[in-house]
Amino acid sequence: MSENPYKSRPWIIAKRSLKSEYLSQGLAEEEATRKALESFGEQKQLTRGLQASMFPYDKAFKAATWMLFALYAFIVLFKLLFQRIIVRMVDAANGIEWNRYAATPPDSEGYLNLEVLKRNANFIPFRNTVEYLTGADRYNMDIIIHNTLGNILIFLPLGFFLPLLFKRYGKLSKIIVDSMVISFAIETLQIGLKIGQFDIDDVILNTFGSVLGFLLFKIMKHLLALSKGSSFRKIAN
Repeated sequence: MSENPYKSRPWIIAKRSLKSEYLSQGLAEEEATRKALESFGEQKQLTRGLQASMFPYDKAFKAATWMLFALYAFIVLFKLLFQRIIVRMVDAANGIEWNRYAATPPDSEGYLNLEVLKRNANFIPFRNTVEYLTGADRYNMDIIIHNTLGNILIFLPLGFFLPLLFKRYGKLSKIIVDSMVISFAIETLQIGLKIGQFDIDDVILNTFGSVLGFLLFKIMKHLLALSKGSSFRKIAN
C-alpha cells in the first residue's frame, strides 16, 4: 500500500487550506496562491516566536543532550578499547608478556593461528550466555552480571540518544542495524588488537540493550508529548 506523500508534510496541507479559504472569498487562483504563501510565511514567523517563548531552554537542552551523548560515547570507547590498550602498554613496559584479555598458549604458532582464534571467538549465539547463567558454581557473580546484564545496559543509552538526536533513527530497524554494526566493530577491534575476545553474544545483548533504550525513548516521548509545555516534545520531533 502506497504511503500518503503529504502525511509527513503538514505545512503543505496548511498552505492548501489557506489557499482554499482565499478562493472561497472570491479571489483568483494566482492571487489566492500568493496570499496563502504570504499568510503562511507570517504564521511561520509567529509560530517560531511562540515556540521561542514557550521553549526558552531548547538550545540549552539540546546542547546538554549532545554533551551527555559525547560523554557516554567516550566512556564506552574508553572502557571497551582505550583502557585495555593502555593496560596492555603498561604491562609491556613492565615486562609482562601475559595477555589478560586474550588466550594465547605458550606453544601456539601465533595469535593468528586458527586454534588460537577459536579460543578467542564465539560465533554460536547464546552459547556463552547460557554457560554463564547456568554456571554460577564456576563463575563469580560479578563476571556473570558483567557478561550478561552489563552487555545489555552498556548499549541502552545508545538506543535512547540516537532517536533523540537524529531524525533518521525514528524507526526501530535503524536502531537494530546500526547498533549491531557498532557492536560488531568493537568486538572485531578487540580481537584484532588482542584486547578482548570476539563474542557474538555480546553483539546480540548490546543490540537488545539498544532496543530497550529505543522503547524507553518512545514511552517517554509519548508521555511527555501529553504536556504541551515540554521542550522534549519539540526536539524529539
